Amino acid sequence: MGRHGGPCDKACKMCYYAFQEQLVFYDLPTLQFHANTYRHVYGLEYCDISGGEATIYGPKKDGRRPQLEALIQHCAAIGLKPTIITHGQNSTAELVKGVEDAGLEDWLISMHGMATGHDMTVVNHRGEGDGGWSRLVSGLKHCERPVRFNTTLQNFNYLEVPQLARWLVDNMPPTVWNMIQFNPFFAWNERPEIDFQSKMADMAPHVATAIEIVEAAGWEVNVRYWPFCVAAEHGFEKNCINYYQTQYDPWEWCLMATNKIPMPDVENKGGLEAARRLYCDHIAAQRRNDKCDGCKYRPICEGPTPQYQKRYGLDELNPIAGEPITDISYFEKGGVYG
Repeated sequence: MGRHGGPCDKACKMCYYAFQEQLVFYDLPTLQFHANTYRHVYGLEYCDISGGEATIYGPKKDGRRPQLEALIQHCAAIGLKPTIITHGQNSTAELVKGVEDAGLEDWLISMHGMATGHDMTVVNHRGEGDGGWSRLVSGLKHCERPVRFNTTLQNFNYLEVPQLARWLVDNMPPTVWNMIQFNPFFAWNERPEIDFQSKMADMAPHVATAIEIVEAAGWEVNVRYWPFCVAAEHGFEKNCINYYQTQYDPWEWCLMATNKIPMPDVENKGGLEAARRLYCDHIAAQRRNDKCDGCKYRPICEGPTPQYQKRYGLDELNPIAGEPITDISYFEKGGVYG
């Protein structure tokens, strides 16, 4: 919703824009123009409205955000079904009703653990997070549209994810849960030591347990940006969605549209599917290492980020022998819920 995301009333510890200053939102006509581009140039049918924090967009009136509602109305009217990505801290009855009445398709809410892990992660600009979990949970009761969830895996919360899985099963109708490996983008990439980062080998058993719990209750679970070989040791390689898989994942972002690649360039590369493949090949080349080269999943897995490899090395990677897998959608089922 703005350059480098736009403003947020929180300062989550793993935020990609944590080092950016003086963030501002685009005005409403600019965002409507972006929506038109996504729908009519790139042919998208869904969009994520994301900040910063979408629920603080525009002046507040009677507990509602009229400009945010206007953006949602516009997206819905042109056939671009809108989702809001939010930390869920501002989900009052008035705000939620206004947004949903405007035509919201569903919510994508960041829930980073149970109370302990969540409140250590979702903090304000003074570093305080007390009560955040309670506000999030309280706001969920106002949501009439479906709610999906994102959880960024880190040392504050990975021990809690099986408990969070049970909470989701007991308290929410099954939709989609994304457990996300932290990607050190932007300024994070230059930081060799990131205090909330954890090794995949340490997190994997807890992720596997959580998946087993929620899938048994009908949830779809995606583990994002996680090498297939590490996941395979714990039986959840089928849940992995890496850059290559995003182009087939109905809940993920469109690489070409997000990066505003001109359509003539896309067409010169053979169309959207071919262009996205080339984009992902470029990412994989930046992460190349000798271990990954010997794995059957190498053609569809970009591997760990350079920062991760520098910090933790390659010992966790156990290449899987066999005929190379070249079908990007080898595990992708096209979505279950909805």
